[in-house]
This record gives sequence, C-alpha cells and structure tokens, in this order.
Amino acid sequence: MNTFVRWAENLADGFNRLPLWRRECKVWGLRFASATFERWLYLRLHGLGRMGRAECTALRRYVRPGMTVLDVGGNLGLYTLLLSRLVGPTGRVITFEPDPDLFALLQRNCELNGCTNVEAHNLGLGGRRDRLVLRRMIFNSGDNTLGSGGSGLFRRGVPVGIVPLDEFLPDLRPDFVKIDVQGWELEVLHGMRCTLAACPAIALYLEYWPEGFRRAGYAASEFTTFLRERGYRLRLAETGTDLDEAALTALTARLTGLKHADLLAQR
Repeated sequence: MNTFVRWAENLADGFNRLPLWRRECKVWGLRFASATFERWLYLRLHGLGRMGRAECTALRRYVRPGMTVLDVGGNLGLYTLLLSRLVGPTGRVITFEPDPDLFALLQRNCELNGCTNVEAHNLGLGGRRDRLVLRRMIFNSGDNTLGSGGSGLFRRGVPVGIVPLDEFLPDLRPDFVKIDVQGWELEVLHGMRCTLAACPAIALYLEYWPEGFRRAGYAASEFTTFLRERGYRLRLAETGTDLDEAALTALTARLTGLKHADLLAQR
C-alpha cells in the first residue's frame, strides 16, 4: 500500500471516529447511540425514512408476539431492537455480531431501551468453528465482510470468532431467523442444518445478494439449491411474490453489483 493511500485511509478513519459522532438518535421511537459518522448517518437515514422502510414493514408483517427470533448480523442493534419490540416480553431475540465495536454499541442500545428479552453474542455464525478476519469498511460498517472479496481500500481487518449455531446453541428452536451478513448467508445456513431440520415451521428472512455470494466463494444457485432441497418456498419479502425457477433466474440477472433483495423462505 502506498503512502498516499495509507494517509487517506487514516484521515477517513480519524474523521469517522471524531467524538462529535458519539451521540444519540431516535428511530422508530427507540433510542440509539452511535460512535462513528457512518453509523450516525445510518441511524439518521433510517429515522428520516430514507432507509429501512421496506425491511421494517416486512418484519412487522411476519414477526409476532411470543416468537423466538434469531438475528444474525446484529450490527449496532437497530433491527435487533425492532425485533425485541415485536416479539414483546413473552418473546426472545438472540443476536450475533462479530465486530467488537458494533457489538459494544448493540449492548449499549439494548441498555438504553431496557431490552431484557435480547441475548447478544460477540461472534459470527458459520459452518464450523474458526477464527477469521472480519474486513471492516471504514465508511460503511454495514458492508463488513468475511468473504475474500472484502479486501481492498478503506478496509481494516479484525480477528473474530466463528461458531456453528447447531453446536453453540443445540437446543435452540427459533420461529423466525433474519440473516444479513454480506454474502456469508450460506455459511450460516450450513452451520444450522440440524436447527432447520428440527423446526419445520421456521421462517427465514434472508438478504439475496449475488455479488456478495460470489465474494464469499459460491454461486447464488448454491444458496437457492440449499433452500429448495430442504423444502423451502421462496418469496420476495416486501411483496410476498412467489419466486419459481424462472422468476428467480430473472431476479438474479437483475441484481448486479451492489443490488440485492430480501427473500422470505418458508416450508
């Protein structure tokens, strides 16, 4: 890495971490602490309705009081806290976030909102126990990735622990699972085969990002085949539109570059 690039990355990182951004925002009637410019902006855009409107609407449609929900890729806790409110005091949310800085914010935000039904783990989920490098994007920690394609400019690596859900929480029987892990989704699913088999009615809310899958080392067809072989029917989460093979092929062709869609998988 040349001197100019290193200087630019240090400058960006310094600006992003200025004390100015350690402030609170209100989103969906909940309080959230931020620690960086990019997370403050993320919260502000959600608060203004410029981000997350479709996801929020879909989750409100599918998540019910009393459910046990798994949130994989908790980030600073925005959707974790929404899920906590949706399942209510008789429900339970288990969230996993491998980034230590985001995990600290997630814990802080649970405290700010008095969430007693959230169980948080500073780990990533995958197909086997491992210690990997999480490549953190300086100006968008929502794009943190464990895939090899996450290397490049304006990223910093941090070692994180990875566990398979089946081994870490073998008795967990969730009703609903949300997975948003920047292309790592199939690895998470590989580590929860037994959980999926034990919960026939489980619903999966998944980010479908073909380019992210490629960066993680597999094709989008491998992801959909894994689900189809286990009897899952795929729908667009936002509209409820069924995706047969032809519709899924057309959707995949449209989702180039950074474009993605949220899918609901149910049996």
